Amino acid sequence: MKLAVVIDVDGDIMYVPENTQVFMNYPKPKLFDNLMDAEEECAKWNTGVIVDYETGKSVDKVSTYNDIRPFSFSERERAKERKEMNNG
Repeated sequence: MKLAVVIDVDGDIMYVPENTQVFMNYPKPKLFDNLMDAEEECAKWNTGVIVDYETGKSVDKVSTYNDIRPFSFSERERAKERKEMNNG
């Protein structure tokens, strides 16, 4: 299993690149063979999450990265109601 670290850069999700000196478009991700090295790299980033590179699933048991789901219909309706109340 190859591991990678995913980070949030100004709202965009990307893999930590091999070369962190310059952020290029579509850089090669920095891959790790073991969890210890991946955790060491992840600790350098505020928003880092360790993922399995092949599946994209989080291997970090603390993070809820895999639990993101779309709103249900009732949740979407409540969000619209709150928006109306806030903009009132």
